[in-house]
Amino acid sequence: MKTPPLVSRKQLIAQTALHLFAEKGYEQVSTQLLAKAAGVSEALIFKHFGTKENLLTSIITAGYQRVVEHIKGRLAEADPLLFLHKMIDLPQVLVSEEPEFWKLQARLLDVEFARKQYERFLQPLPALLQHAFQQLGYAEPVLEAQLLLLLVETLWKRQATGPDEAAPDFLRFVKTKYQAQ
Repeated sequence: MKTPPLVSRKQLIAQTALHLFAEKGYEQVSTQLLAKAAGVSEALIFKHFGTKENLLTSIITAGYQRVVEHIKGRLAEADPLLFLHKMIDLPQVLVSEEPEFWKLQARLLDVEFARKQYERFLQPLPALLQHAFQQLGYAEPVLEAQLLLLLVETLWKRQATGPDEAAPDFLRFVKTKYQAQ
């Protein structure tokens, strides 16, 4: 049997914080509660992160780095229809792989740093989607890209905040709407 990799205390604090922030909300989690849940001293949290806000920033930054690494291949898809279908599936894939990170993101959309990281993550998508819609012959590729981004954003938020039994059927339905024109 393979033994799990050792986790440093800094990683343990970050993992515990991610879990607690996602479940209870950032504002509701004190460093004292976090220290107790992680089995470390409050001083160790401050030693590693300086402030609770720095800890949150570290969690968000690391989370988006993992997400970007994961989706690189999806963004390089040459077939425009396959690219659109991969973008439609993206919320389900991302949320299933990192449910606590996306639940936390749904809670933090009014926090400036989290919102900016989310916007940075989305930055390349409108142009890529527009290009795919142009290749497929859509009359208004800019509007189609905006519509699909709205759908994708709604889907990840719904999936991040709780089980969505209708999601697979909805994803299949949306994919049937996007074909070559």
